[in-house]
Amino acid sequence: MTTTINGEYRLRLAGVALVIAAMGAWFAYDGAIGYPQKNAQHAVFVQKLEALGEKTPTPAEWLKENDEGVRYIDEFAQAAGVKLASSKVEEIKSTQMKIEQAQKSEASKQEIAAQIAQLEQYVENKLKAEPYEETAIQTQFGFAVFAFLFAGFLVALLVVRSRTVFAADDECVMKNNEHFAYSELTGIDWSKWHEKQIVRLNFGNRSLTLDGWHYAHVDELVAQVLAKRPDFTMPEKPAKGA
Repeated sequence: MTTTINGEYRLRLAGVALVIAAMGAWFAYDGAIGYPQKNAQHAVFVQKLEALGEKTPTPAEWLKENDEGVRYIDEFAQAAGVKLASSKVEEIKSTQMKIEQAQKSEASKQEIAAQIAQLEQYVENKLKAEPYEETAIQTQFGFAVFAFLFAGFLVALLVVRSRTVFAADDECVMKNNEHFAYSELTGIDWSKWHEKQIVRLNFGNRSLTLDGWHYAHVDELVAQVLAKRPDFTMPEKPAKGA
C-alpha cells in the first residue's frame, strides 16, 4: 500500500502559487514600467500647466463646465494626454469651498486675498504633484519580491510533498526511507481524524503523521495498520452537536 500526494491539493497549491506569482509580476510591472510611465505622462501635463503662467485658472475656473458638462480641468488634462485622479478633482472642490468661506469672512481684504492666494497655490501644487512618489514605486517592488518569495515557497512545499511517499507492508509503515514497525506502535491520536483525516501514530519516542487532506489513500493505509494491530481501534465519529 502506497500513498501519493492528493491531486486536488496539488492543483490547488499550484494554482495559488501561480496566482501569487502573477500578482508579483503585476507589482513588478507597476514599479518598473506602469508607475514611471504615468509619472512621465503627468510631466507633460505639468509642462502645459506651467506654460499658462499668470493665466493659470482659479479653482472655480477649473471646475467650470462647458456646454457638454465637462469640467475645464478634465478637458485640460485630456488635452495633455492624462486622466487626472479623482482625488485631485476633489481637492479642487474642497479648496473652492474654503475660498468661498474665506470670501464671506469678516477678515480684512488683504487677509482674505492672502488666504485665497495661498489656497490657489495649494491647488496648483497638488496638480503638479506626481501621481506616484518614489516610495510608492519602491513599495511595488517590495510587494513583488514578497509575492515571488511566497510563490517560490509554495512551489518548494509542493515539490517536497510530491516527493514524500507513505507506504505499508506486512512489517511496518514507511515514510520515504524511514521505517516504523507495527510492533513498536504505542498509541494513536485520532483527535483530527474524523474532521480532517489526520492521524498521528506514536512509536515510542518517534511519531508519524498521516495526512489524508494532503495525501490520497491514507484511509486504506490506516486500515492496514489497524489490521496489523487489532488492539487499536478507530473511535466512532461523534454525533453532530455532541
